[in-house]
Amino acid sequence: MTDINDNTCSATGRTFASAEEARASEARFCGLQAECDAGRAPDLRMGDVIYVDTYLYVSHGRDDFRGGLAEVIGFRTDISAGKPTAFVCVAQEPDSWHNWQMLAPMQKELRERHGKEWAHPDPDDRPEFNEW
Repeated sequence: MTDINDNTCSATGRTFASAEEARASEARFCGLQAECDAGRAPDLRMGDVIYVDTYLYVSHGRDDFRGGLAEVIGFRTDISAGKPTAFVCVAQEPDSWHNWQMLAPMQKELRERHGKEWAHPDPDDRPEFNEW
């Protein structure tokens, strides 16, 4: 049970200026996750927290990225499979855009895999993984 005076979001581990903000963050995060679990891709807002996947590269390990929780900093509509599709950008990987229609159904799996771990770059600078 969350202490109502705690300024930390129990769902994401983020710290806020007030307990009310932390509870609002919990409610928003849990609501988004429930929508995804129900097979929907809910509209996102700046500052929302979602899960993103891990990306490991054989030929450019310097771009390796570990998935987990990530804060939404942008969205745009682009074409995927010939159709307008929502894409999302996160603070932890600001130079990449993620297809939200594909990522939303993965939220439960990513939540189970990453829990409260935050996404982050994890570069592998060994030459043998950056030569191609």
